[in-house]
This record gives sequence, C-alpha cells and structure tokens, in this order.
Amino acid sequence: MTPPLLPPELAAEAPPRNPLHEALLTRRLIITAGSGGVGKTTTAAALAVEAARLGRRTAVLTIDPARRLANALGLEALTGELRRVDPAHFEAAGLNPQAELWAMMLDTKTTGDQMVRRFAPDAETAQRILDNTYYKYFSTSLSGAQEYMAIEQVRALVEEGGFDIVILDTPPAVHAMDFLEAPDRMLDALDSSAIQVLVKSQRTPDGLAGRLIGKGRGLVLRSLDRMTGGPFLEDLATFLGVFGTILDALKEASGRLQALLRAEDTRFCLVTTPKRSNVDEAMHFRAELASRGFRMGAFVVNRVHWRYPDGVGSDATAQAKALAALLPDADPAAREALLGRMRAGLRAHNAMAARDSRAVDRLAEAAGSAPIRVPLLPLDVRDLAGLHRIGRWLLSAPGG
Repeated sequence: MTPPLLPPELAAEAPPRNPLHEALLTRRLIITAGSGGVGKTTTAAALAVEAARLGRRTAVLTIDPARRLANALGLEALTGELRRVDPAHFEAAGLNPQAELWAMMLDTKTTGDQMVRRFAPDAETAQRILDNTYYKYFSTSLSGAQEYMAIEQVRALVEEGGFDIVILDTPPAVHAMDFLEAPDRMLDALDSSAIQVLVKSQRTPDGLAGRLIGKGRGLVLRSLDRMTGGPFLEDLATFLGVFGTILDALKEASGRLQALLRAEDTRFCLVTTPKRSNVDEAMHFRAELASRGFRMGAFVVNRVHWRYPDGVGSDATAQAKALAALLPDADPAAREALLGRMRAGLRAHNAMAARDSRAVDRLAEAAGSAPIRVPLLPLDVRDLAGLHRIGRWLLSAPGG
C-alpha cells in the first residue's frame, strides 16, 4: 500500500475558514506578491481554480510566461489574449467548477495600443498616435509606462470584463512596488508642468513648431532633423497634438487605477517561504504595502516542512519488524543500516520542521494573525488536480 503524503491527522482537509476563502467569495481583485521563486504564480493559479469551483467567473493574469503553468491549466501557452480553460480539463481532473476560468499573460505593448484606441476620440486619431515615433517610445521606454499599461488592463477586466473576480500575479517583490506605483507615477507625470506647457502650446494658433521656427531657430531644427534621421520637431508636435486629445482620459484612468489598487474590493495575498531571507523580505514588503494604503488579505507561507508526531517510529522493535516484512529477502545487516538512515532522515526532517515553525511564528507575530501554511509537497504542480491540491491548503484554516 502506498503510504500517505502526510500523517493522517495532517492530511485531512480542514474546512475553509480563512481570509483567502472569504476574499474569493466577496472581493473583485486579489493580487499575489512576494519574492521571486516562492510560488506566487502557482498560488495565483490555484486560487483561480478554487474561485471558479466556488462559482465565480474568474480571470487569472500573470507576467510569468512559464510554459509549465500554462500546461497545468490545460493550455498550450499563455498569451496576451484571454483564453478559457476547457471544462473538459476540469472533468478529467475530477473537478466540477461552477463558473468559467480564463487566463492570460500581461502584454504591455498590446495593452498600450488598446488603451489608445479606447481613449482616442476617433479611429483616425488613434491610428495617428499609434504610428507616431514618440508614442512608440512612450509605450515601450518611458519609465513606468509599461507597468501602468499592465495595470490598466487589469482595471479594464475588473470593471468592464464581466468577471466576478480577477487574480493578478505580480513581479518579484524587488520590482513589484514599482509595478504597483505606476498609476501614481503616471498621474504625477501627466500633471507635471512640463507636460501641461507642451500640450497647451499645441492648442495655440501657431503650435509649438510654428512658435520655435518663428523665433529664427530653423538651423537648430534642421540639425535635430539630421541627428534623429527625420522631422524631429514636426513628429514631436504631432505627437503632442494628438496626445493632448487623450490626456484628460489618461488622467481619469490613472485616478481610477489608484482607487482600484486601494479599494475595499481589493486584497493582497503576500506569499513567502520559511527561508530567512524570504521572510525578512516579506515583512519589509508588507510594511511597504501598508504605508501606501494597500489592503492585506492574507500571508501565505509556502513549502513548509510539517513535523511528524513524536510517536511516529519510536518503537525500534516494531520498526525492524515492519521493515523485515517489506524487505523479507534483504540481508539483516542491510535492513538495519537502512533503518538507521530512515531514522536519521526523520530527525533531519523534524529539525527542518522546527526551523520552519519558528519562521511561521515570527511572521504571525509581525502580522498579528496566523499565516496560511502550504506544506512542501513531494510532487510538482503539473495539472489542474495539482493546483486544486494547493488550493485546498490555501483555503484551510490558518496554521492548520
């Protein structure tokens, strides 16, 4: 008989009574955040599977193009377009979702183009912006522009996509704050005096180009044209002119994004592992989130070693008999050597479990509540059944 993955008293599924379960039922946006390599993307996908099972039409968005995650969802690849997870994949995994699950990878360039088309007054103006050299720089090189456009795509799905809940996987913590602050930076930039002066200058009868040329600076402009390989000022003036038509819409959208990330309907799920450096970074990141008005929903500690009860394997005679029954033809000395290695392995495992327990206690003290623990499982997440296995632990009672 195959032994259980965990002791029976630990393997039993606890009833869902934690903040993540509540959030999946009541919130519109859940954002997973944390250090790189701690399981944020898997956590986001597992939460999405559980949200669909609970009857909420769900979209999960990631910036991680890993093929492994797409395969786990039954998709060939994640792209910049929403793709529905085939109900047949749920059925094959023995799951019965009550609502649809969709997934996509955030594509900042595509998002920027969609944003221009949405905000421009007409299709012709939108195309003029998209074809302009300075828009291409703005959408791919300007600091914060790509992050802003990614979050704008999230906003559109939350407010206009017809989804009950959107689950967003963010970049690693070292970059996540830049990602989350993009709407604030964009709003500051659009309100800056330099942008306002440039755009307003295009609303004067002569425009910026006419005013500069009229002041006898044609030689400078011709030099700029040669340096840039084209009509520098004319392209800039054109961009500023058409950009001015969407400026107010961009400012309004930035304000909505600021509000969305801090809304009552939004919760952050901070993911870490028991590793000391990850714990330190998680505690620092939690303080950063709180200082900026973002709402914490739950702390998840991933890949935790569970301690086996002290009574497991304490009877040496019973151990020897059990091993002899499993390996009746083995040399007694070899069996005894194997038994010694198994006992040493158990001691090492419980030592790691004690270390992990101290890390969890430290997080609990800092957060003021018990984190949700997900055990270190022996199998990788390869399919929907694996994501559901993780999801069961994510929805179990904190500390359970």
